[in-house]
Amino acid sequence: MPYSYIDIENKLNKLWFKIIRQKWAHVIFARDKTRIIVPKHWNKDISIGIEKSIIKLLWITNVEFKKI
Repeated sequence: MPYSYIDIENKLNKLWFKIIRQKWAHVIFARDKTRIIVPKHWNKDISIGIEKSIIKLLWITNVEFKKI
């Protein structure tokens, strides 16, 4: 199931990630030394490839990400 930008933002905020900057349609979240770039297109869902890369950077499983 693809997520919207708001869903991803809420999940990252629960994991203590904060927005450090935004350039055009990309928002950069950071916590410690980990940085995650998320595209911010209001009328589109986040693609499955971007979703998988975010999950990989978080070092969690897909099931754990859905529970957040």
